[in-house]
Amino acid sequence: MKMKKTYLLIAIKAGILAGIYGCAGSAQKTDYLSDYSKLEAVSKSNYSYDNSASSNYKEFILDPVVVHFQPDSKVAAAESEGNLTKEDINDLTNYFGSAIIDAVKESGYELVYRTGAGVARIRVAITDLRKTNIVFAAVPTSRVVTGIGVGGAGIESEILDSVSGKQITACVETKDGSRIPFTGLSDWGGAKYAMDKWVSQFRKQLEEMKSNNITNDNKISKLQTY
Repeated sequence: MKMKKTYLLIAIKAGILAGIYGCAGSAQKTDYLSDYSKLEAVSKSNYSYDNSASSNYKEFILDPVVVHFQPDSKVAAAESEGNLTKEDINDLTNYFGSAIIDAVKESGYELVYRTGAGVARIRVAITDLRKTNIVFAAVPTSRVVTGIGVGGAGIESEILDSVSGKQITACVETKDGSRIPFTGLSDWGGAKYAMDKWVSQFRKQLEEMKSNNITNDNKISKLQTY
């Protein structure tokens, strides 16, 4: 009985602390992408555009992962108030960037530093961060409002032709963290979990592009034999 009362009190407080630690909301545009006009809603928290089926890229340039917050957002306020430090930002951008590098290489692509034919540019920004509340993240999902306390991240990304700047793919997305033990016992464990989920999806996208490249190359090879 005592345990049930404890969970009830936590659930009641959840409504109050939601404003502090937040739940995932709609994906917000921040003017980071070169073009938003082609995006289509996949869900309330995901808008995307993908024209990579006919592309034939062999190499990628990866721009450094950056943070790009709306000036009037909660995360921008947290940064200005010192609740999100430069060390936090460096840790998160380095973590995310390293994971993206691994995804590109594991998908069979080369990372380069020059523009040219067959080279595409990857741009990624962290547009929102929600801190993990360890107490709430440890509560079973059924006993507290879904999403509260688990943390998360907002992400905008695009792949551009390195020469023309033409947008090949684009995405505006908000992702939740997960409940312990998946988030880990850290303030930004939920944000890192959200980044991991994003990278997993990105790897699948790269693998599909690689498969399309092989198909396109085979078609060209057959045409050249005639």
